[in-house]
Amino acid sequence: MARRHRRGCFNKRRLLAFSLLGLALCALFLPTEAKILRMQGELRQLQREERALLQKQQEFKEKIRFYSSDAYVEEAARRDLGLVKPGEVLVLPAVPGKVQPPPKKMSNSPYGD
Repeated sequence: MARRHRRGCFNKRRLLAFSLLGLALCALFLPTEAKILRMQGELRQLQREERALLQKQQEFKEKIRFYSSDAYVEEAARRDLGLVKPGEVLVLPAVPGKVQPPPKKMSNSPYGD
């Protein structure tokens, strides 16, 4: 019977030693695992930001393409500068309460004659 008691005590000590070893390993690796999880969260956030920035970049490229097009240049010249093509008549909308001077006669000559 004495042997059984010793053997049981030895198994309990071994179990306790392995348990303590397991706890020590967990204590060692837990901060590393927490850091990995935190960094994975940061990576996901940065990937979301990257997708948003790539979308903005695409929108800016489309705007540059539009503002560089002949259609926009013509529209801006008509709207902002009041330019017309030869044979067209410029029509300005009336503004209530404001007298507008008549438009200057424009010619096709770059010298204004």
